[in-house]
Amino acid sequence: MNMVKVLLASSLLMLMVNHAAAHHSWAAIFNTDGDAEIDGVVSRIEWRNPHIRLEITTDPGTPEEKVWDIESNSVASLVRMGVTPEVLTEDTEVTIAGYPVREGDDSIFMNHLLLPDNTEVIFLRGAEPRWEGETIGTSDRLHGNIPEEDFSERPTSIFAVWSTIYGAEGSHRALRYPRGQFEIDYAEPRGVGNCVSKDVWTEMGAPYPIQLIDNGDIVVIHVEEFDTIRTVHMGIDHNDPGTVKNNLGYSTGRMEDGKLFVTTTFEGSSSPVQFRETFQLSADHNRLEYTSTLFNPESGNAPAENSRWWEFQLGSFVQPYDCSQ
Repeated sequence: MNMVKVLLASSLLMLMVNHAAAHHSWAAIFNTDGDAEIDGVVSRIEWRNPHIRLEITTDPGTPEEKVWDIESNSVASLVRMGVTPEVLTEDTEVTIAGYPVREGDDSIFMNHLLLPDNTEVIFLRGAEPRWEGETIGTSDRLHGNIPEEDFSERPTSIFAVWSTIYGAEGSHRALRYPRGQFEIDYAEPRGVGNCVSKDVWTEMGAPYPIQLIDNGDIVVIHVEEFDTIRTVHMGIDHNDPGTVKNNLGYSTGRMEDGKLFVTTTFEGSSSPVQFRETFQLSADHNRLEYTSTLFNPESGNAPAENSRWWEFQLGSFVQPYDCSQ
């Protein structure tokens, strides 16, 4: 089998740089101007969030044998592209292509994979096929190209599963918060290692689906990233008991004409920061419209106000994030 073949990046690859660099600062680790391709045998598969990982052994059983560490997209995105664990098994001979690691020569961020029957699996959102033949992996759902046309199938309230539309203004990368005045030294960070979830306002900007669930005196906001489960206590005064000391804070809410108002504070961490949100169903029942205001009453700085939206996609679900340490 051939060892690594470093190729010049095509103009198409240059168009995909922003996709790769957007999440977890890939450009700091992988050379998104480069294009590496190897042939090898799949020796290990870890199909888990936040990124799947493989080991590919090249030239197995020879003095030139080498094990490559391969990283790729999140399970959360791949499942919506139609790429599932069934497409790949250990001991399969494959060709993979992607971005080479900046330091070292034994790691690649995989964008494309070619199976023995010449079926190509596309792992990078927005990428075009690299080889000729059948392909698996489409970004249509991620980009909102398959809307629910039947109005009767759309939600009648905010309590549904909602999806980010990648590349869409106001949906993807829509929330921007200034740093500094809103940084909190949480007493009990939620998660450990690489799975410590972000500030709650940053989680609301995550590109993964969310679900709102009405449990009567409790509303649950489930953000897929890091399995973030927010509990909103409904219809009570906002008297923070100081028992929630992680980045999710303590939340209360009320419903008015189908619109959910949420207030979150972080008194358990001795912080004055307050976070207020609204969730509302759009007139066409196809979007969840969201606003947020983040402010620090002691800083004297202007509040950070943001808005975004999610789209309804029939059959979407919030799956376990299963973050690996």
